[in-house]
Amino acid sequence: MHKIITLISLAIGIGLFWSLSTPIFEFPDEQAHVGTVEFLLKNGRVPAGEEYDMTPEMETTQKLLGVFRDPYGNNSVTYHPEYRVPYTDSLTGLYEEQIIALNNLENRGIYIWSEAARYPRLYYDFVSLGDRLVQNSDIITRVYAMRLTNLLLFLGTIIISYRFGLLFFRKKYLGFTLALMVLLQPMYTFLSSGINSDNLHNFLVATILYLGVYHLKYAPTIPSTFFSLTLLLLDLYTKPQGFIVVPILALSFLPWLLKQRFTLTTKLIILLYVLVAIVYTKSLWSPYITLLNSPNMHGVTLLSFISFSLNKLVTQNIVWYWGVFKWLGVVLPPIYWQLANRLALLAGLGILVYFYKVVKAKKIVADLMPTLYLIVSTIMYVGAIYWFDWQYHKDVGYSLGIQARYFFPVILPQMALLLLGLTSYGWSKLTRRVISSLIIIFFLWLQLGGIYRLLTSYYDLNSFSTFITQASQYKPGFAKGSWWYLYLALYLVSCATIFASALRFKKHKA
Repeated sequence: MHKIITLISLAIGIGLFWSLSTPIFEFPDEQAHVGTVEFLLKNGRVPAGEEYDMTPEMETTQKLLGVFRDPYGNNSVTYHPEYRVPYTDSLTGLYEEQIIALNNLENRGIYIWSEAARYPRLYYDFVSLGDRLVQNSDIITRVYAMRLTNLLLFLGTIIISYRFGLLFFRKKYLGFTLALMVLLQPMYTFLSSGINSDNLHNFLVATILYLGVYHLKYAPTIPSTFFSLTLLLLDLYTKPQGFIVVPILALSFLPWLLKQRFTLTTKLIILLYVLVAIVYTKSLWSPYITLLNSPNMHGVTLLSFISFSLNKLVTQNIVWYWGVFKWLGVVLPPIYWQLANRLALLAGLGILVYFYKVVKAKKIVADLMPTLYLIVSTIMYVGAIYWFDWQYHKDVGYSLGIQARYFFPVILPQMALLLLGLTSYGWSKLTRRVISSLIIIFFLWLQLGGIYRLLTSYYDLNSFSTFITQASQYKPGFAKGSWWYLYLALYLVSCATIFASALRFKKHKA
């Protein structure tokens, strides 16, 4: 419990600073998700089809801030990372009062354009809790209230990360290390601090994977099966990608089913799973079956698509994975992602060392079956993303566009395998603890590089007073002026605490 409370405190300090310091509508697709929440509150449903959902308040606000997209998807920020909204010498932005004045029935009561996300409504019902509390306020306050509500999902994911690591590695210090790796990964911190339905999907998939590993280690039970299926249903009401998790969860039951006779418990578990499959198979698979059967109208070959995707993966995705901000225009300095990718490569070789130890019956830090499950789950999820993109490419003639953040639903297996690979080089308990400490310090370095890159892309950091002045503009009252001393202190104390914990790791008990 002590470690969970510590992780919650650290996640609050770090997530809060990212959330408040990032300007409005600067998280991935944030304006589209905000539009969905606002439409839901007014109409009791999410928008559908081609119907309009953007209010004059939303349109004017985006235009004043330079983020309104033209019919080609471009705005003042896209392809122009140097762009900054004009700042003043006060705590109030140049257009801030004009944006606040848009908060009236005329500007919020009609729709003039279509932009909101067309996803299932569960995430938007959740985030709307923050919006409801300040529904009569201006759009700036409403957006930041939604962001603070969204941070609860970030906290939940970090807790699950620790529980997952404890279950997978059977060591508290490795569970704590895994949770810190997820917490500090700069791109994941960035995404989790904004309004995006990915965050609920990531949390639900992480929890489902935790139960999958539980099934492999201890065998499924009626409660764990019911809970995992319930989470799966919730995920299907969050993202269409939830269908990918169906076979991943089913895989966790397979070894147990092969060993069991069909007792009453087995029959009940199978029945629960089959019922879910029957109810959702048609709604989930029909659109994709139609797409699979579509003719190749553009002469696209699978070989050319693979070549294209691999090129994007090597030149773009492995960079974006560690941090891409400001409408895909700003990434971490090369030294950060270059070292991070080399560390991942070293971990991949370490997985081979792990399998060597398994064959030689040497001491390992994680069981074989859950390890294989994490590898296969990651391949299945990432492969499904690329398979859908291939179908889209084949049908339309160009790629839908794979962003590295699309892989974050399986960030727990990714980070767990990275940690497993690196600690497999250890030849004693002490060396494994030292390696885990060095990993934490490395991820803390990535985190600091990420937040510094973000801040310098928006604000002038030559003086602290200038930063406070600029960071306070287009923000609600609780993110103006002296409040920034508190938020910065929380962030720095959280980072210092993490650094200190890494130095003390070798003294911790397993």
